[in-house]
Amino acid sequence: MPADSPLKEFAEAHGLAFAERIDLPKQGDLLSRDGKVEGTATGALPGDVPGTLAHFTYTYTWTDSDNHTHHEVRRFTVVVTQLPESIGFMPYLGFSGADSKLSGVAGPLEEMRKLDLGNDQGLKDTSAYAFKGASENWTAQLLSPALVDWLARSDADFGFELGNGVLCVARNEYLNEGAKLETLCGDAAHLATAIREESLEDAATGGAEADAAKDPDAADPKMDAALSEVAVESPLDAAAARPEFAGHLRRSPGTFFGALKSGVLLTLVLNVPGIAVPILLVVAKSYVLLAVIEAILIALITFLAFRKRVAADSQKYAAEAFYRGYAKDRELAVEEPLKFAATHAEAKLPFKPDRVFSGPLPGGGTGSLVLCGDGTKRADRVAVVGGPRGPIAESELEAEPPGLSAKDLDVYFDQLSGELREAMSAAGAK
Repeated sequence: MPADSPLKEFAEAHGLAFAERIDLPKQGDLLSRDGKVEGTATGALPGDVPGTLAHFTYTYTWTDSDNHTHHEVRRFTVVVTQLPESIGFMPYLGFSGADSKLSGVAGPLEEMRKLDLGNDQGLKDTSAYAFKGASENWTAQLLSPALVDWLARSDADFGFELGNGVLCVARNEYLNEGAKLETLCGDAAHLATAIREESLEDAATGGAEADAAKDPDAADPKMDAALSEVAVESPLDAAAARPEFAGHLRRSPGTFFGALKSGVLLTLVLNVPGIAVPILLVVAKSYVLLAVIEAILIALITFLAFRKRVAADSQKYAAEAFYRGYAKDRELAVEEPLKFAATHAEAKLPFKPDRVFSGPLPGGGTGSLVLCGDGTKRADRVAVVGGPRGPIAESELEAEPPGLSAKDLDVYFDQLSGELREAMSAAGAK
């Protein structure tokens, strides 16, 4: 980027730190794209929002009805800021203006709920989506008539995503004029304030538990049944009980019939592009040969689906048995992660929790062990939270194959609990 770039000039004029490249959090649809940052200004942005103003670009690829592949370079000017208070209430919220190239929806559509923002002419051709399990009451309180009117008056290429506590506000193309950059920062500040105030108000008034988002896939009757039927001692690591659960799944009629269903359906799907073969066999009255071919396809696909299901489910069930056993042995209560994030909004969790265990801390006191991931990815984290308002001690979460062990968790739990006590003592001494 040229030394006299508009973003660098903007950074110097507003006391911000300029960098040509930084890593932005991969949350939401836009920031999770395989894109490139081309200039950033970080610090207390205009509007008093701490965050990063950046130019971000990626190549959008699609295939038309004639099977021709097209490529389009999409450029955005974005403001990215952290809103950890929102994690437990709204894991995802997206809005896309009429001309915005931001999709405004992340992940499978079946996990999202399309929002009706009303009939204001300024909202024509816009779209808004929220996490399916988000509270309708909380969503309605946030999207007040005043905020909806503000969205209706926004620029046609304006859009935003709130994903797991990261707010990304965007406009198409690279904005270079100081006034337009200030306006985008101001828009981000306005939106961030509305989201933060709604989150903290719920936490302060005791409405967090009722308005917390709910994971629609949290309940898994098949897994609960397997855990009750397969008796295993507290596993030493997340993979230790896989053989027991794999054996259980192989013997389960549900596993076979589920795989058979997949085999039949996929065979029918494959018959569509290959319809010429069944037609030729029918015309030739080779019904037996047709039946044999179909049976072989079904059997092969069923076998592969059966093996895949056993491998995937045994891994998931073994991990769940490990975590439940770990919590039980240490007298910790298993909590709903999103409800915990909502009721602890004032603590400002640094990540969206996947698992939460609350109870006695090593060395004394009470608190919660919070996990994000299983230690196999660079972004996986672990924290110990002291209460609804914190404090928090956190660390990267790392595990060697075959996976997290009780010893690993004990080391993190003990170390972070000690750091938490030091932070609480330091705060009490002030």
